[in-house]
Amino acid sequence: MTTVADHPHVTSRRLLAGGRPLPRTEQVRVGPPGRGELRIRAAYSLVSPGTELHYLDRFAGTGQDFPLGYCSAGVVDAVGPRATGFAVGDRVIAMSWGEAVHGDVITVPYRLCRRVPGGMDLADAVVANLAATAVHAVDRAVLRPGDEAAVVGAGMVGLLVGQIAAARGHRVTVLDLRPERARTAAALGLGAQTGTAEFFADEATAPHPLGRCVFLCGTGEASDTVAAAARWAGRTPGRPRLIGVGRFSAHVEFSVELGNLDIRYAARCGAGYRDPDYARGLTDVTPPEGEGTVTQNLQRALDLIGAGAVRPGRMGLVSRPLEHAEEAYAELRDRPAHLAVVFAYGPEETRS
Repeated sequence: MTTVADHPHVTSRRLLAGGRPLPRTEQVRVGPPGRGELRIRAAYSLVSPGTELHYLDRFAGTGQDFPLGYCSAGVVDAVGPRATGFAVGDRVIAMSWGEAVHGDVITVPYRLCRRVPGGMDLADAVVANLAATAVHAVDRAVLRPGDEAAVVGAGMVGLLVGQIAAARGHRVTVLDLRPERARTAAALGLGAQTGTAEFFADEATAPHPLGRCVFLCGTGEASDTVAAAARWAGRTPGRPRLIGVGRFSAHVEFSVELGNLDIRYAARCGAGYRDPDYARGLTDVTPPEGEGTVTQNLQRALDLIGAGAVRPGRMGLVSRPLEHAEEAYAELRDRPAHLAVVFAYGPEETRS
């Protein structure tokens, strides 16, 4: 029987923010997994552009180091004590800040990992980690049959939210200032429009949806967009809802003109995320009604990819080796046509 003692320290690269606007790579030693942990040899890791560029900026002027990345996929090479349900050789996705980082070998709590079904490409499966955030956001919207949804921002999270809401039977329109991003939304079978002003100003009332929800997945200052979205959502008989998902700021003037507007923020990806005791199986959590744990949401996201409801292959992602990380983040700062970067590790035959 293979034990943790059979797996000594190994060397791995890590991608770090700190002291400069672009990341740097350093070599680290990774030991055997601890209680409730898996050690994984990465095949791919996914850059979450908005979040990671935020941390690059935050730590650029400091002497601190911050490991980048939280979405990885690969093969288990060691199983820690009480990491139930996994075995060496399992193909898995793994999610967690500070653990499922950009690197060749990572150690991640087992409840933040899920097995990838046979036949699914790991390069597609790695998107499930970020899709779990979108699953959680759509849960928090409490969409009802007949509701219509608008998604502001056709970045990674916005397109994932749009696909998941559409998979639940809702009419979805994705709005973005950039025509190429709107075209990506259309290629995914979603309604798409360039800009927001004209869409939110539309006074049309037929056919009447039951209610309207706006997912705010953009960045920057968004006061005017939030106000316009609230007015648009309030033009139907159902309860209007705004769900914040991106990193943005807005001034909201609360008054009776808003009506019975629900404003929610969807952070992270489900109950138990960033709870180290839950992640390692030391305690359990109970999610709010209608929501799931991070473990459940990771599985639901994988299932959506397997069913073809979420289609990573049509989302315009590009693949780069980790050696080209600086160039990849420099490109993302310029807001290229591609939404995000998937880092590839090792020979191609090891990444299937």
